[in-house]
Amino acid sequence: MEVMKPSSWDQSRLEKILEQMRGKKILVVGDVGLDRYTIGSVERISPEAPVPVVLVEEEKLKLGLAANVADNICVLNGVPLLMGVIGQDQNAEIFKNLLISTGIESSYLVPDPSRRTILKERVVSEQQQLLRIDYESLHQVDLKIEAQVLNKINEICDQVDGVILEDYSKGTLTGTLIQSILTLFKKKGKIVAVDPNLSTPLEYYHGASILTPNTKEAEHLSQIFIRDEDSLRRAGFFILKSAEAQFVVITRGKEGMALFSYENSKNQCYENLTMKLIPTYARQVYDVSGAGDTVISVLVLSLVSGASLEEASILGNIAAGVEVGKRGTATVSPDEVRSYLNRLISMPTV
Repeated sequence: MEVMKPSSWDQSRLEKILEQMRGKKILVVGDVGLDRYTIGSVERISPEAPVPVVLVEEEKLKLGLAANVADNICVLNGVPLLMGVIGQDQNAEIFKNLLISTGIESSYLVPDPSRRTILKERVVSEQQQLLRIDYESLHQVDLKIEAQVLNKINEICDQVDGVILEDYSKGTLTGTLIQSILTLFKKKGKIVAVDPNLSTPLEYYHGASILTPNTKEAEHLSQIFIRDEDSLRRAGFFILKSAEAQFVVITRGKEGMALFSYENSKNQCYENLTMKLIPTYARQVYDVSGAGDTVISVLVLSLVSGASLEEASILGNIAAGVEVGKRGTATVSPDEVRSYLNRLISMPTV
């Protein structure tokens, strides 16, 4: 088992990869929606019920779910092609307008009159989330909508450099659609990364290039409780082998990342498994929401820019360390990654 520390990194190589992300086209498919933050102060309890009264001071509207991944790619100078399903309601128009103002194309969205456009509203006071209200439809899209999504993907598949599937289990990514996408892009030799969901069977992701579960998701997918390096290794191997993936990256919060692959791809056994650990380098953890979106965005942009899994994961880990220091779902720029990379490499070795 190898621990990858800043003293072993090639700074110029990592900076070159960041620059090569510019213009790379990444197809992002999954559940899309809006994040709304209602921010205010609490000075009293309501006389109507034992709940705080929030005096609203600010409201923020952000791209959420898979749209936040697309936003991350855009800020990193990539070109996201966002494919998702929205309703035919007021929030759909708000969502499309927000995409356009962010510089993301909205023409790949598929409207479904039977669904709500997803909206997650968070009420926050003094950095504390008091309440979250979800407006969403959870039923799977029907065969007609599924076919429309796949037709749009077929139209643009030759344009993209890589693919990200964001599975939030809100109904967009059916098992058939996931497997159709994986089969299509595997034939074309393109990277397909999957951010899996707890409630989706692991076999749906069979053939993915890379899976990026967090610790909780990895435990659920493998049915192995991760308590030490041995159980972590066994969980990573189970997911890697069961999904027949090329790579697995388990994001571990304050514990950093664990990377799994085979030392020899023709010998896919436990003894041939390599596990590499990257410690976390977060300066401070303000809000972990959205960190996984940042990681998978950087991973895929790096890989399609010629990075190794290790190089891609280092950059993803650094970007996540920056992201968790921000409130809510946030994005990270190349300059922020470069600045933090330089700081880490310049730190004296202990």
